[in-house]
Amino acid sequence: MRMRVLLLGKTSLLGQALIAQAAQEDIEFLQVDESSACWQPAQVAGWLDTLQPDAVLDLSFYHQQFQVLDPAADGLEAERRFVQELIGQCAQRQLLLCRLSSTRVFDGAKGQPYTEKDVLAPVGAHGGLQAELDQLLESQCRRHLLLRFGWVLDSSPEGMLQRLLQQLHSGDSVALAEEWRGTPTPLDDMARVTLAALKQMDCGSELYGCYHYASAEVASWISFARTLAQELVHNGLLEREPGVEPVPFESQPAASLEPRNAVLSGRRLLYAFGIKPRTWRVSLTALLGAH
Repeated sequence: MRMRVLLLGKTSLLGQALIAQAAQEDIEFLQVDESSACWQPAQVAGWLDTLQPDAVLDLSFYHQQFQVLDPAADGLEAERRFVQELIGQCAQRQLLLCRLSSTRVFDGAKGQPYTEKDVLAPVGAHGGLQAELDQLLESQCRRHLLLRFGWVLDSSPEGMLQRLLQQLHSGDSVALAEEWRGTPTPLDDMARVTLAALKQMDCGSELYGCYHYASAEVASWISFARTLAQELVHNGLLEREPGVEPVPFESQPAASLEPRNAVLSGRRLLYAFGIKPRTWRVSLTALLGAH
């Protein structure tokens, strides 16, 4: 890749997956020392002045964005301050800035998959911050790439997948939300899509804007849980599949933080970048092996 891309968040699970995939294609990211980094706004200008990147890929708050169920107020404020500064600095230098977004920017009331044209109506404080930063990026930074993902599955100890695994292992029956629908996206697929989009931008394509990615096959939370339980039994990680007790979505902790309908349409990404969706089922065995 000719473009010099600064990767912020190399120590995140997504950062590690991206570095591994990029290495297979002899692609290297510019990186900063994150051993003592607390993502302070004052650091941004110095990084950009010293490294002189052509583009920035921001994964600084990846874990908080996608795996923490209910981020603390001080964590959200730290994210706001850092990203505001990053957007301003990249806009001033006319750098390409790639950031990630989630389905929390939608309220889930729509009956069809969400597209990039849908008006943002965020759920909860975290969704409100995500929507605020998405709009700031699009209004201030002409050269931007905003990639929005659905249910992100990784090996985070307190992440979405791990919380479900704990439920499946907890007893003979589990209570799961009805009518909660989304597009599960394994970490390796998320990394694949992000890297592929950056490579297209490296070819001089000025396809700036917001794009949704949806792994192939929409799932309800219950159907996903049942598939996961079958995989656990098949791999000898669970003695038998637990029974499922469907409960109202509104009764679950996620209801105040996640949209009931978290299904995204990835058609625009496919047409613009040629990035085809991959089914989430092919990554289940690898994901379970990481736990």
